[in-house]
Amino acid sequence: MTQPTAAPRPDRGMQCAAFVLDGATDGPARLGSFTDEEIVALDGLDTEQIVPTPWISANAEEVPSRIAASVAIRSMIARRLVLPAELLADSWDDLGDDPRRLYAADPVQGILTLRRTASGVTTLQRVVDGQTHHLVYYSFDADGMLEEEITQDGFHHFTILPGSQAPERALTLVDQDTVASADGAPMHLRVDEVEADPVLGPALADTRALTVLTSVRRDVEPVQFTFYATSERLLISQVEDGAAPGESSTLNFVEASTETTTALLAEILGDPAGSTTGTDA
Repeated sequence: MTQPTAAPRPDRGMQCAAFVLDGATDGPARLGSFTDEEIVALDGLDTEQIVPTPWISANAEEVPSRIAASVAIRSMIARRLVLPAELLADSWDDLGDDPRRLYAADPVQGILTLRRTASGVTTLQRVVDGQTHHLVYYSFDADGMLEEEITQDGFHHFTILPGSQAPERALTLVDQDTVASADGAPMHLRVDEVEADPVLGPALADTRALTVLTSVRRDVEPVQFTFYATSERLLISQVEDGAAPGESSTLNFVEASTETTTALLAEILGDPAGSTTGTDA
């Protein structure tokens, strides 16, 4: 399978990325949607994906990824999302020894470059009744974020948006039914104590949607939070560092209001307008 390469000019990828990122100044803008197999074809079969590809994973035995990616390339050529080298080269000399090379169209190349050059990546995985939904936020030194929404059936929807709007969009996933109400007192329990706790046990058993947030940034230590949306409240937990080998880890829990949850998401996503909040969770 011929895979699209980065660019006929070395700087084209970054130029395309800058153009796409500039679109964030006008508010959220949809960039397009791609299937699992199209993402894999664009990135290359040997490139390890940092995001889930649920359709490919679920159909790996029936449809080998190489075949799926080959079909995806044909579809993207037909839609002019992937172009032959001759349409982008400035001269015949630029075609080199392989004039059959393929390149991603400028907007697509911009998305690919942004995904590979982000200074931080925050992933939210929401599970409801066995169905999984993901939001991935790619942050950069400049204002503006790339959002990748991944559905259970393997569609990747891309949106560019101002960083200040990312926390509210993430909150929609964490608390889709808007059950967050008041802030509560912090609670600290070992993992093996949670189920039997008279307060937390019944509350967590009522969880309707569970969201795990993982954030990796260049300038801070990785963080992970778990959000439990029950029928009446929103609880947030975080594992406490420092458990001795063989000891059960301690979980810090807190019930959080919409305002506190939004502020926490703003802090994690690096929104300079968001206030820093101490969850004790």
